Amino acid sequence: MSDVPPISIPLPELPDELMLDIFHRADASTILNARSTCRSWRVKLSSYDFQTTLAQRWKHHGCSLLMHFCYPSSLMNSVDWVMRMDASSGYTMPFHFPFLLTYEGWFHIIGVENGILCIRYSSMGKKSYLLSWNPVSRKSKIIQDPVYIFQPDLVYLYALVYFPSTLDYAILYIFKQTSESPSSSLSIYTSFKRNWNVIITCPPYVVTLDATYVTLGGSIYWLTCSVDDDERRSPYIVCFSLLSNTFQQIFIPRQALAHCYMLMLLNQKVCLASSTHDEEVFSTSIWHVAVTEEEPAWTRLFMYNGIAPLFTPAIFVDEDIIEIKERHFEEDGVDDSHVSHFHICRYTPMEKTRRTLHWVEYEDNVRIRSLHVYHETLYPV
Repeated sequence: MSDVPPISIPLPELPDELMLDIFHRADASTILNARSTCRSWRVKLSSYDFQTTLAQRWKHHGCSLLMHFCYPSSLMNSVDWVMRMDASSGYTMPFHFPFLLTYEGWFHIIGVENGILCIRYSSMGKKSYLLSWNPVSRKSKIIQDPVYIFQPDLVYLYALVYFPSTLDYAILYIFKQTSESPSSSLSIYTSFKRNWNVIITCPPYVVTLDATYVTLGGSIYWLTCSVDDDERRSPYIVCFSLLSNTFQQIFIPRQALAHCYMLMLLNQKVCLASSTHDEEVFSTSIWHVAVTEEEPAWTRLFMYNGIAPLFTPAIFVDEDIIEIKERHFEEDGVDDSHVSHFHICRYTPMEKTRRTLHWVEYEDNVRIRSLHVYHETLYPV
């Protein structure tokens, strides 16, 4: 339209520090699109420093709770579901896995850490797989289930743990080859070697580990118990370090003994919730255990009470406690008719106040299988 040629004005070159700060404030789709432009930006936007800084910024936006609901009958595993709920407002949102299940299919959440979900599933109820999945980037990786490598006779246990100050993770698999085996074995899959070649013989005290665990600084902590001659249960904690590939046994002191226990994380500290209860109320003490190579140090942080017949699943979000009070009823005069109530509340220990996040009721016998805290990240799978 004009005989005057356009004037080309070069854009100013911004330093990498400023560009990365801009991307720290961008949304996930912008970052993922920028990664695909060239190799240089893919490296910069996938580095450990960028990922951790981005995760810390996103963490201020809040987190979600992932609650795995199920039916007690093993014949109905395919209809299990996961509810995703905002940990601050109680707002629920849909949460769909990247695989399909037939009527005979099932799934189990092994662990959730750094925005990565590790899931064991079987689409048709026959061969099972492990899946590492980031819901934000929609990236996933299928991993061979070690049960087909070692073919153990007894029940097996899985866990997800990250190496400290890296983007790499490990999946642990504890099993017994035969019922006559004197000890259990531990196999480790890492995201950088991608095989199950590391096999460690567990010490004799690694027995009957609880499926619920916590991880901190490259170490993983399980609860377990032993039965002595007079049939009294002696609880203790089993710790395994990824850095040294060693186990440690941590005994629970007498003053912390109670009816039931749960491991938790509070401000990057390993804590034990020990609870006593009767038919109407419960009382829980939160203990901090400082794990050292010598004798661990135990400190009671605080106590809190609640109205519930049994110990309720609990998890820390910031410095608050998320409780799920689960109740089941049978309707009078109706055969095989059950009603399940789940009351999710957030307890603030400093103010000693509770507020309801969500209330849900199912007209069936429904249980909660696991509870996880989920923070969105762009960590690789």
